Amino acid sequence: MENPYVLVSELLEEINNRRTQDVIRRRFGLAGENPQTLQEIGEQYNITRERVRQIEKNGLDHLTQSKIQLKLKPLEDEIFSYFKDYGDLRREEKAFDDLVCFCIPAGRPAQMQKDDNEYALCRAALNLILTLSRPFERMPEDDQFHPAWTINKNSVKTAKKAVDSAMKFFNKNHEPLKDAELYGIIKKNLPNVSDKAVLSYIDASKQINQNDFGQFGPSEWPEISPRGVRDKAYLILKKEGRPFHFSEVTDLINQQLSSSRQAYVQTVHNELIKDPRFVLIGRGIYALGEWGYEPGTVIDVIFQILKKEGSMQKEEILKKVLAKRLIKENTILINLQNKKYFKKLEDGRFAVA
Repeated sequence: MENPYVLVSELLEEINNRRTQDVIRRRFGLAGENPQTLQEIGEQYNITRERVRQIEKNGLDHLTQSKIQLKLKPLEDEIFSYFKDYGDLRREEKAFDDLVCFCIPAGRPAQMQKDDNEYALCRAALNLILTLSRPFERMPEDDQFHPAWTINKNSVKTAKKAVDSAMKFFNKNHEPLKDAELYGIIKKNLPNVSDKAVLSYIDASKQINQNDFGQFGPSEWPEISPRGVRDKAYLILKKEGRPFHFSEVTDLINQQLSSSRQAYVQTVHNELIKDPRFVLIGRGIYALGEWGYEPGTVIDVIFQILKKEGSMQKEEILKKVLAKRLIKENTILINLQNKKYFKKLEDGRFAVA
């Protein structure tokens, strides 16, 4: 299979006008720089934006001639098969990330990195090829979907049905799903859609995202798209399912969550104190309030237990408090001696003073 960038470079030579070649290279980012706007190119050539648009259109029209399209056919067929595997629709970013493999020479083990110039040129060439090829149509970004390419407009309707099915589940159950679970939910309404197609539709959606642990859910959920230290700490505790010291939470954030910024122990501690989602249940140990933990001092916890359940023996109090706080028994006993809040009855039981 011919390298897309090499192929596009050869096809551009079919255009006799050098300025037209240059305009297309600049518009698609094939000149070794980011794609340029009509305004930027017009300023360089001292012509209007509309004139640049005309030059670009003339060049693209020339490249759609049958003799040129014939040279694109083998690569076009390969890309068409790729889209068929993904339900006829693929998010632009995902498609280009996958298709850059066509630019890697046979036998070369290393893949291109996204910051490589070769990677950018390959993506630019793929963009031009899809633009020139009739089966492919670009779907611009809107409120529901990221920019995407399709070979069948009906796939957009199918994608919307898939996303709506998933969102209906999330809104009702308020819990994230693993990929197999998500496929099962969507395929109840779309039984003929493959797992790869479901994944492609969800990838294209703005409403649903996937977190670092492979769970899917609405993009605004903090456990799906954590936006700061508090959300990241919430995601860690939610995933681990048990309380942690704030220093351990910090380590887990840095180890398990992808982020350009490192989390620091003191920052994490300060943020957890401020957020009502977290409850301090021991010396620097935090749990989630949704697990049944309530904020307050040890005295507050004992007081609420006795107020709710009435007088109790010391052993019963210890058992119930230790279920809510990770502290030493002696700490509970010392607080229980506070006569301002508690009294000891003649039978040895304790009650609210």
